[in-house]
Amino acid sequence: MSDDPSISTASESVDDSNLVSLNNSATSGTALFVGYLCITVVVFLAVLYLSKYSGGFDFGVYLESSEIAEEMAALGGSTGDVGEVVEVVFDPIKEGQKVFQTVCMACHQVNGQGLPPAFPPLAESEWVAKDPQLLSRIVLHGLQGPISVKGTEFNFLMSPLGAVLSDDQIANALTYVRQEWGNTAGPVEPAVVTAARAETGDRGPWTVEELAPWNND
Repeated sequence: MSDDPSISTASESVDDSNLVSLNNSATSGTALFVGYLCITVVVFLAVLYLSKYSGGFDFGVYLESSEIAEEMAALGGSTGDVGEVVEVVFDPIKEGQKVFQTVCMACHQVNGQGLPPAFPPLAESEWVAKDPQLLSRIVLHGLQGPISVKGTEFNFLMSPLGAVLSDDQIANALTYVRQEWGNTAGPVEPAVVTAARAETGDRGPWTVEELAPWNND
């Protein structure tokens, strides 16, 4: 063993450094543990607080409410404030216009003038103002053969639409046509179309002669 005092002093210095390092590591580890513990406690308390005072928040209900709000906006309604009663007014003419533009416009045209000599006009047509029962039968089952409209004869085949349109859609479309392009006839109720559908059943297109019982001026 060396008796050199310088070696002894260096050894003691190394030991002291190791102790300081170990002490710092222990202190640092303790601080980190206390920090993590505090964070865990805060998060736990936050969860308890939210579960008690969140008012039973349900994300699924939130999504459903959002979808309802979007549908209301699409219909032109207002989502309104809390407690406000929102009234969505149904307009059969607007709904009928949608049906017409989707199903009827290709033949009768956007201006209701038709496509002579195949498809007759609806604008200011004497047929548009006739009995809604007659019009319902034509739309439900179609029309074939010659027909005189505004002094011009047309000979065409109108396809039946009863299989693709509901009674409400047919009534709305007729209501729109009877109020558009200079026409001034009254609205058509869905019940009229429903009755016509029940009475006529499953049949082919009408002729003008077959429609005589309902062709009242």
